[in-house]
Amino acid sequence: MIEYSGIIEGVEKRFLTTTIVITLLAGLAIKKKSLNRSGVVAAIVVGTLTCLCGWTFAIALLAFYQSSSSLTKYKSSIKKKIEGDAFQKGGQRNYIQVFSNSLTATIVSVIYFIYSSDRRNIPIPDTAYPFECFLIGMIIGHYGCCNGDTWASELGILNKGQPRLITTLKYVPPGTNGGVSRLGLIASVLGGTFIGLVYFIASWFFNDNPIAYQLANPQYPIILLGTFAGLFGSLLDSLMGATIQYSGYDIKKGVVVNHKPTTTDQYKKVDSDDPKSPNVIAHLCGLDILDNHQVNFLSSLITAFVCGYISLEKREN
Repeated sequence: MIEYSGIIEGVEKRFLTTTIVITLLAGLAIKKKSLNRSGVVAAIVVGTLTCLCGWTFAIALLAFYQSSSSLTKYKSSIKKKIEGDAFQKGGQRNYIQVFSNSLTATIVSVIYFIYSSDRRNIPIPDTAYPFECFLIGMIIGHYGCCNGDTWASELGILNKGQPRLITTLKYVPPGTNGGVSRLGLIASVLGGTFIGLVYFIASWFFNDNPIAYQLANPQYPIILLGTFAGLFGSLLDSLMGATIQYSGYDIKKGVVVNHKPTTTDQYKKVDSDDPKSPNVIAHLCGLDILDNHQVNFLSSLITAFVCGYISLEKREN
């Protein structure tokens, strides 16, 4: 049975601290121009709910946001030349990007907070609380996927060699949806591992049930769960990007675009490189079904469920 008195008490204890933390982070985001106005509003909603649901979840969210924002700005001048119009000046994110990369984990955090009541932090797996373990696994999987994919995108595009399309292994221009590179794969592993490590440390630091942790299995596999989420989620995102997300190449500008040609005279072959011709967009891969935000949302959602299931698996001491 849900203990509503425990829920209210938990909210009251965190409300003041949450308000201060979110206000400071929102001000920092505005100062650094990492979010636009709609992104700031969305981040306040996501951050407030996540902090009220548990500091461990909030630390994971902050680790994803801070690391991905920093990497977005890393060598931005080079990325702008490669991505063209798709590059966002200053790495600013809007509300769509915020929600597509955090909505699942936020909802799961709220469900965990309501359902678990006074069990704020529990070790995983725990046969006594399988549903809570499933939800924790989903949160780690979600942020591990999002962080791994973001690190792969922001660093992989700087790979010295051309990436290969994940479905055919043919070389494609940097920035192509579904393109994978050695640097990108390494970055996805590191990004997911980072989330797993942060969650592992945070769960130990904010541990309010030391006896349960002493009797439980070692918790270091949480780090490996983050590693798995980063690699699996990034590969899944690439697979979806190569098949159900449009990628074209603007021959005149020399950049990859994510939109289909707007006029029929833009449908020309790749060898139509006359500098006097209008912008020619050659189709590289993918059907025009989902956009980048929808692919990110679905890949992180699927990865979250997979990691939730993995968290239920019983391990031997």
